[in-house]
Amino acid sequence: MTSTSTNKKLKKQEIINQNQIVNKIFRKGKKLENNLLKVAYLETTSFKKSLFKVKIAFFVSKKKMIKSYQRNRIKRLMRMSYQLNKPIIQFKRKTSYYIIFMYFKKQIPNFYELKKCVENLIKQMFFLSLA
Repeated sequence: MTSTSTNKKLKKQEIINQNQIVNKIFRKGKKLENNLLKVAYLETTSFKKSLFKVKIAFFVSKKKMIKSYQRNRIKRLMRMSYQLNKPIIQFKRKTSYYIIFMYFKKQIPNFYELKKCVENLIKQMFFLSLA
């Protein structure tokens, strides 16, 4: 394994793991969507001391995808597509982000299509908000 592939891996500190934060994102955050994914995100200055400027979560609807192995596969695909698109993220100086990617379709997506959707949403979040 090369050092570049290990840098792309999501760290434990990058993942949102508190229900209070998730509820806050859904209440106060902005929402975007495209043909495969919905995104809720919140700009904040609350975790300044953390090394990571983005904390992230991935959700797949249990009503649409009944089988757990299918939900886990989609989450793995979303995680990988986020990791590949991570370098295009541009940050404001003192701003940190909470981001939730949600998948609500009934079929398992093609990886390349999912990667493109994640890329488009990241561009909408970070580049259109800077303008």
